[in-house]
Amino acid sequence: MSLYKMLSNKSVIDFLVMFGTNLIKKIIGFAKEVILASIFGSSLLYANFLLLRTASDLFAQLFNGNALQASLLSKFSKLYANYDMVSLSMVNNISKRIMLGLFIISQLVQLPIVWYINDPNNTYLFVFISIILGLILSISFYSSVFLIIMQGKGEFQKHSFATTIDMFMSTIFLYPFSYFFGVIGILFSRLIGFFTMIYKYLRPMFNAVEGQKAVLKIKDFSISIMLLGNFANIIILISRFVAGLGHDNNITFFNYSVVLLNALLTAVILNINTLVLAKLAIQKNLRLIFISFIIALLLGLSLVYLIDIYGFVAIQFVFQRGAFTLQDTVNTVAYAKDLSVSFIFIFIASSLFQPFFSLEQRLIKRQSNIMASIFVFSILLLLIFFQFSSFSSRESSLIMIYTLSIVSMLLSFFSVFKYLNIKSDI
Repeated sequence: MSLYKMLSNKSVIDFLVMFGTNLIKKIIGFAKEVILASIFGSSLLYANFLLLRTASDLFAQLFNGNALQASLLSKFSKLYANYDMVSLSMVNNISKRIMLGLFIISQLVQLPIVWYINDPNNTYLFVFISIILGLILSISFYSSVFLIIMQGKGEFQKHSFATTIDMFMSTIFLYPFSYFFGVIGILFSRLIGFFTMIYKYLRPMFNAVEGQKAVLKIKDFSISIMLLGNFANIIILISRFVAGLGHDNNITFFNYSVVLLNALLTAVILNINTLVLAKLAIQKNLRLIFISFIIALLLGLSLVYLIDIYGFVAIQFVFQRGAFTLQDTVNTVAYAKDLSVSFIFIFIASSLFQPFFSLEQRLIKRQSNIMASIFVFSILLLLIFFQFSSFSSRESSLIMIYTLSIVSMLLSFFSVFKYLNIKSDI
C-alpha cells in the first residue's frame, strides 16, 4: 500500500489523530501538576484539598472514562452500525438521574472528610469545595456518556479534539485562577474546560431525539469490570487517601511521587495493553501474553533503577520552583523510592488482566464478581487494621499500596488461568 493510500485511510487517520492528541493530553496533564507544585508546594491547605478530592477522584475512576467505556462502547457501536439515526432522549434522561445520584453520594462521603480535616479557619471553604467537587464529578459522568456515544458513532477524531480542548482550556486558566483564588481556582479552571467542551462538541448531541431509541439501564454498568479495569488508579487513590490521614502535608509528597511514577504506566504500559487487548479479542495468543508480561516486568525494574539513580535530579528539575522547595524535593524523592517497587506489581497485573478483559462480559461475570469482591475486601480489611495500629500515615500508605498491588498481581494470575479455561470451552 502506498503512503498516500495509507494516509488517506480513515482508520489510519483516526489512529494518528488519537495518538497525537493523547500525547498532547499527557503533556498537558503533566504541566498541570508542575503548575500546582509551583503555586502550592507542600502547604497544609493543599494537602487537605488533595485528601478531600481523593473521594471524588475515586468515584470518577469508577464511573467515568475507561471504566464507562468498557461498559457502554460496544452497546452504542452496535446501535449506530444498525441504524442511521438514533434518539438519545432516554440516555439523556437516565444520565441526568445518575448525575444527581452521584452528586448526593459524593456529598455523603466528602462532608465527613471535611469534618475529619477539622480546619476551623477553612470549614466553609472546604464545604464549598465539596459541593464543587460533586458538581464536577456529575458533569464529568454526564459528558463521558456522550463522549462514548461519539466514539460509538465512529467519530474518533472529534472525540480526540473534544477531550484535548477540555484539558487545554482548564490548563490555560489554571495558573491565573489558582494564583488569585487559591485551591478554589483549580476547580473553577476545571469547570471552564468542561463547559467549553460541552458547548462546542456535545451540545448538538443533546437534541438527537429522532430515530431508533437508545436505551440505557443500570444493568449496563458492570461494577466489577469497572473496578478491575481501573484497579491501578484505585490502588493509587486509596493509598493517597491513607497518606492524607495524618493531619499533615505527607499526602502532597505522595501525590508528586505518583505523578512521576505513573507517567510510565500511562505513557507506555496502557498503550501496550490496548494493543494486546485488541489482538487477544480476535485470537488466543499465549506468546503475546508472555511477551507483555516480560515487557511489564522489565519496565518496572527499569523504573525502580531510574528512580534510585536519577530520582532526585528528575524531581528537582520538574518540580522545584516557586513554592516547591529543596526540602520538598528531598521528601518527594524518598517517597518515590519507597513506592517504586510496588509499581512493578501494578505493571505486571495491568498487563496480565488484558486477556481476561478480551472476553465477553457474559462469560466472565462470575469470575469478575469474585475477584472484585476479594479486591474490595482487602481494602476494607486494611482500613480496619489501620484503626488499631500505630503506623504513621506514610507507613500506612506504603502498606496499603504494596498489599493491594500484590493482591492485584495474584488476581491477574488467576484471571489468566480463567481466560485459558474459558477460551478452551468456547
